[in-house]
Amino acid sequence: MVRGTTVTARDATLLGWWLVGGGLVACQLVAAVSRGRFPGVGAVLRRLGTSGTGRALLLLGWAWLGWHAFAR
Repeated sequence: MVRGTTVTARDATLLGWWLVGGGLVACQLVAAVSRGRFPGVGAVLRRLGTSGTGRALLLLGWAWLGWHAFAR
């Protein structure tokens, strides 16, 4: 860190979102290179959507994302 600079809550939040997005991209790249040994993000989401509990978790995750990404 450069002397005299501070990290704001906004900076930390943006860094967190960049890490989440980068992690999703990395997982998808690993799935593409693995030739089917690892499922992609879409396959994992489809698998979660097959059960009631999985659908509830997806709904809660979507609501959390909407609240944190779009609410002010």
